[in-house]
Amino acid sequence: MFYFERESKSPLYQQLYEQLRQQITEGLFPKGSKLPPTRELAAEYHLSRNTVIQAYQQLEIEGYIRGTVGSGYYVEDLSLFPCSYCRTQPKEPLFPKAEKGEMLYDFYYGNLDYNCYQSKAWRRCLLDACDWMAAQKTVAYSEPEGLPALRHELAGYLHVSRGVRCLADQIILTGGHQHSLSVLARLFSGENWKFAMEEPGYNGTRIVMQQYGFSPVSVPLEQDGISVAKAERLSHALLYITPSHQFPMGSVLPIAKRLELLQWAAKSDSYILEDDYDSELRYHSLPIPSLQSIDGNERTIYMGTFSKSLSPDLRIAYLILPRPLLGIYHTIFSHANCSVPSLLQYALAQFFHSGEYQKHINAMRTHYQKKHDYILNYFKENLWDRAILSGADAGLHFIMTLQNGFGNAALTEEFEKNKLRIYSLSPFWNHQSSCPVNQFLLGYGSIPLVELPLAVSAVRAAIEQLDRNDAPLR
Repeated sequence: MFYFERESKSPLYQQLYEQLRQQITEGLFPKGSKLPPTRELAAEYHLSRNTVIQAYQQLEIEGYIRGTVGSGYYVEDLSLFPCSYCRTQPKEPLFPKAEKGEMLYDFYYGNLDYNCYQSKAWRRCLLDACDWMAAQKTVAYSEPEGLPALRHELAGYLHVSRGVRCLADQIILTGGHQHSLSVLARLFSGENWKFAMEEPGYNGTRIVMQQYGFSPVSVPLEQDGISVAKAERLSHALLYITPSHQFPMGSVLPIAKRLELLQWAAKSDSYILEDDYDSELRYHSLPIPSLQSIDGNERTIYMGTFSKSLSPDLRIAYLILPRPLLGIYHTIFSHANCSVPSLLQYALAQFFHSGEYQKHINAMRTHYQKKHDYILNYFKENLWDRAILSGADAGLHFIMTLQNGFGNAALTEEFEKNKLRIYSLSPFWNHQSSCPVNQFLLGYGSIPLVELPLAVSAVRAAIEQLDRNDAPLR
């Protein structure tokens, strides 16, 4: 970028020369880079070609550049030039090799070591989607709700796998779970609607709804899920729950409670936000039918995501709105654009249509079941008197409860010493002082299966070291 003061006493070639020299010495034109052709630069800045040639010739005389007949002008090696801002150092690789982090094993929840990018079928669907889009006369915005073909495939799949009853027109594709919540927050005003959720519950949901002006009401959990008696005290409310695999505790909401909640929602003019976040990952029992599948009064808003079944970085999720809410949605979002790239939508539609999605889910379930079973058996055999795992048979995490009186700070400190990372449950509690200090979230999605024996052995060693140290409860 060059700037010219045409009323200045300094000739235009002099202004161009000085700006070029400054940019060269500052490294903005690295060694060997080619300067713009004289004709193009003259045309772009409405200069005469002779003006540009004069500036280039002066730079060449001073040794900043060299001219090559028939090719152009190139910057000389000025790496020894003293400058505070220089780009002559070697460039970092565009895709650097992944390096092992400081932690040997990180039991973080949500990351995956098995994902759609390892599927040749998924990569083939991406290429097919590229070919399909390249063949179109124009690339256009998709419908605000998403590609009809994908929504049709998704409606059929969810009916078979989760019992969900909906038409494709009720499905809204979004850019992830948080985007889904932002859509709902615009459908329901925080001034007119209460928002309630399980305690403990997913803190990401709580934070987003707070940002949109809602003040979350905490509804406590019981052994088999949310307390219906406490929920029934609410009216004109949005109740966010994870009934098929409560997050983070892992319980399954029984049918009696589900029916009671649906009856409450209809009577109290409320809606249930059913988050079915990892429904595909059940290991030793049949899938749990969705709450939406037994809702005859259309008071359930079904929420799903592909973050666990495909990859979290795809940023694809969806809402299924009850039909009475569709008019409100279309009024508010009539000029919105779909946040999911059309390329990914076409690829995913083909992934479903070809049957490859179900094959991928089966392989993924087998992979994570092996991890699940190994960890569960290891704890039963080696740590039965020190730690209990709960929330088993589904998902990508356990709740680990220590029985030896050691708490959050002591175990976390011992883990950090051994380059391990484990996570407290306190962020998932709205009232964090109520969180038991001896409970931790043990995620296993990102630890490779071949490294799992070493990882869980390291957990055992850290717990046993606390025993030897006789660490106090903190």
